Amino acid sequence: MKIVVVGFGQCGCNIADQFYALNAHAKSLFTRRIEILTDAFAVNTDEADLGSFKHIPTDRHHRIVIGGVRTFGHGVGKMNVDAAKIIRESHSAITDNIIDSRKFHETDAILAIASGGGGTGSGSIGWVVKSLKERVEKPVYAAIVLPFGYEENGLTSYAVTNTATCLKTVSQYADAVFLVDNERFARRDNSFSRNLYQINQEFVNNFYDLFCAGEEKKLKYLGSKVLDAGDIKQTLDGITSIGRGQIQLGSFRRLNKSHFREEAREHGSVAGALDKAISNLSVSVDLAEARRILVLLTAPRGTITLSAIEEVATLLQERAPKAVVRMGDYPRRGKEVSLTLLASGLARVGRVETLFSHAIELFDKQVEIDKETQEQVKEMHQTGDELPTLD
Repeated sequence: MKIVVVGFGQCGCNIADQFYALNAHAKSLFTRRIEILTDAFAVNTDEADLGSFKHIPTDRHHRIVIGGVRTFGHGVGKMNVDAAKIIRESHSAITDNIIDSRKFHETDAILAIASGGGGTGSGSIGWVVKSLKERVEKPVYAAIVLPFGYEENGLTSYAVTNTATCLKTVSQYADAVFLVDNERFARRDNSFSRNLYQINQEFVNNFYDLFCAGEEKKLKYLGSKVLDAGDIKQTLDGITSIGRGQIQLGSFRRLNKSHFREEAREHGSVAGALDKAISNLSVSVDLAEARRILVLLTAPRGTITLSAIEEVATLLQERAPKAVVRMGDYPRRGKEVSLTLLASGLARVGRVETLFSHAIELFDKQVEIDKETQEQVKEMHQTGDELPTLD
């Protein structure tokens, strides 16, 4: 599968940049020589942020500053309402750049990325997704990054209200919405910048095997059951979570696959990879709520037996009885079994329901705070009514 990625705001642009780097790795003569990205764009109201990443081309068609007249290139200060006003005036220019990109005709889908809790990304992604849906026939997906726990504290958390309004808007237009929960993958002993980089990198790496499998050209690396762009498109719908699990294989594997120890080891590797993929899902979900599931097993050729695949299928049918399950294999990795899991069409997601409920409470509380503040300011000025002014 080949995609175009568009990042909005600092977070979205950084993830888009990492997709660009992943594509460079996939195309390398020393790796797979496969192209999975046709182009990448970065959109921001903060001009300085657009210079902070490494891989996306630096020309004005790929790094796009919006709202310069309103913000003077200094961002919107977490106010996604202001970003929404700006994008109304400039979304057509962004859409034009995407459609006019040199390899757009090769593109299978578009992925727009933003942080829900930010200002620029949160306020602008929905409008561009809507514009793209109106102008192109290709699927348009979104990836929304959910805030850290500490960002949700207090009675005036912009992270909560921004994320809720962003997610509600994007869900109306996007064909599918990937959720990435920062809090789920936070490492308290790492620096803040290191946390952000690792969370973004892990999300991007989830797509490596998934996108390469359908673009593979070498016969020896074609799976017995190939999952391509068509399978991914049929799977992605509504709220979506993606995860990947890896299990290292032993350095010396038996040639006799019928040996009971080797068979048990293979079963354990595949089942273990599935458990890890579920644990590493980008947002915690109950698989019973999924309506569509896709599983890609990547391992050295001849490693995965039919019985191991049957075991995974049985486990998924037990945990996700209402889901249509698509499974495929990709004989590409060297010394590990990797399993990529897509859970889509999610009927309920606890994290989203909690965010929405919290946002409603905060909006109601903000009305009370504003009213109380106006009364207190009025009382303060009344205490000085008898003072002269300098008019």
